[in-house]
Amino acid sequence: MNFYSLPQPRQRMIAGLLLAGVAAAAAVLAVLPAMDHVRAREGAIRAAEADLARWQGIAASRAVLQAGMNDPEAAARSAALTLPASTEAQAAATVQATIRRILSDASADLKSIQPLESRSRGSLQESGVRIVALATQRQLDAALFAIEHSSPRLFVREANIQVSGATRRPGDVVEEPVLQVRLDVFAFALRETD
Repeated sequence: MNFYSLPQPRQRMIAGLLLAGVAAAAAVLAVLPAMDHVRAREGAIRAAEADLARWQGIAASRAVLQAGMNDPEAAARSAALTLPASTEAQAAATVQATIRRILSDASADLKSIQPLESRSRGSLQESGVRIVALATQRQLDAALFAIEHSSPRLFVREANIQVSGATRRPGDVVEEPVLQVRLDVFAFALRETD
């Protein structure tokens, strides 16, 4: 089929369709990068708006934070959340002694305790211990309650609780299962200033 052998109106129609196709392809090729650019700008705008909202929240809380700094009761409440100013060794020893007392009061059997690496965050230092203990459910509940309500505040970062592999002989009285508990407990301490 020869294009030039077609009638003139059909040639014009085919040429018009080809021209429209080329124009549509050119328009798509021109619009796609522009759409990508617009999407990228919209993402940047959303990120900037989120940052702005965060900074506005921080600015709005400035007065509250300033009032808390000037309020002696707020200072006392924050002091109850942290250990007194101490060295890393003193803070770790305080956390260990507190955990030993809590487990002893709960009648849990402490198997091991080891200090964890301390971390510093500004004027605060995080000191912690990893404990392994054997306890019944009641003893564990009492220990966790005491940890949660301790002063200064203690936090459990990790916990691993398993039923202990104790054997039971036939004829034994059924007792509460003994749990093997591993806890990572930490507290914040104010760092000593020179």
